[in-house]
Amino acid sequence: MGILFRYIVRRYLAVLALCLAGLTTVYLVVDFFEKLRKFLRHDAALSSVFAYFFFKIPEIAVTVTPFAVLMASLLAVGLLNKHHELTAMRSCGAGLFHVTMPFAAVGALTAVLLFGCTAVITPLANARAEYIKMVDIRRKPPALSFRTENLWLRHQADSMMHVQRVDPDGATLRGVTLYRMNDRFHLDTFTSAAGAAFTGGQWVLHHVTQRTMGPRARTQITRVPTMPLRLSLTPDDLKTWLSLAPEQMTLAQLGAHIRHLQNEGHGTAKPRTDYWGRMALAFVPLVMTLLGLAIGLRDLDARAPGLAKNIGKALAIGFVFWAAHVLSVGLGRSGALPPVVAAWMTCAMFLLVGLNLFLKVRY
Repeated sequence: MGILFRYIVRRYLAVLALCLAGLTTVYLVVDFFEKLRKFLRHDAALSSVFAYFFFKIPEIAVTVTPFAVLMASLLAVGLLNKHHELTAMRSCGAGLFHVTMPFAAVGALTAVLLFGCTAVITPLANARAEYIKMVDIRRKPPALSFRTENLWLRHQADSMMHVQRVDPDGATLRGVTLYRMNDRFHLDTFTSAAGAAFTGGQWVLHHVTQRTMGPRARTQITRVPTMPLRLSLTPDDLKTWLSLAPEQMTLAQLGAHIRHLQNEGHGTAKPRTDYWGRMALAFVPLVMTLLGLAIGLRDLDARAPGLAKNIGKALAIGFVFWAAHVLSVGLGRSGALPPVVAAWMTCAMFLLVGLNLFLKVRY
């Protein structure tokens, strides 16, 4: 690792850190003021609000990293050219390979870190942020387990509820059992029902058997066809918690979820697109590095390249990339395109554009 390599890496990392911090801050501030009013309607504590946005930072950073890499590549090359450092490197015999390798090394390192974030860190942070939003901010009862089968919920302060299975729509519960305790934490009432349905804005138990524990181990049994169930969770809340959202699963969990759906005969277009989309997202920093170098090195003959112009180019290219990626992912989730093709199509297109521009660079 030569002096020139380390020098360019330091310069590039400084610009990249500045771009990443700036874009993340702007995104976070906009998201904060967009959601703050909704959170304050629930009289949420500011500590819970700040904790929610703290755990959203990994997702935001992953989202803006490709744009930060592209912007940093353009700005770093522009700054080196502005101070005639590239001219000095060329006059000393440093070829295109020596100039571009530091950028490629940082891009590869960024890709590895981004893959680690998308595979593990970001899903765990998203799950924690969702828990804070549902329990601490919206004041929903915390779930003791987050599964579509054998779900445990804290029903009220003195009772718990067990559900054998939740239907995919979240509006039907199968095999509901309620356990209510007395002041001595002894079982007071045991209620079992074949199921519960959300109708008319409330939950209703069906085919209910209620056992009330009396003195001297006497049990009073009552059977009724229906009984209202006081549960603050709505079907949308249950779907949010139990739908196994891909953004809240690690890459390994998402792969296991896909295999589970395949074994049950369900469609897997959406989760498979998200799975391969994470793979493609980790590769995007390398593509953006190549694209930024190709565009930046085409302006070597310019005496005073405008930094604002480079920032504008980066934002325009980033907008086009994101729009194309969202479109292709949407087609993959709907089944119009194979998931692998939909996830990698935009990345491959921009890679070809970057290679074409890079091969035309006159250094």
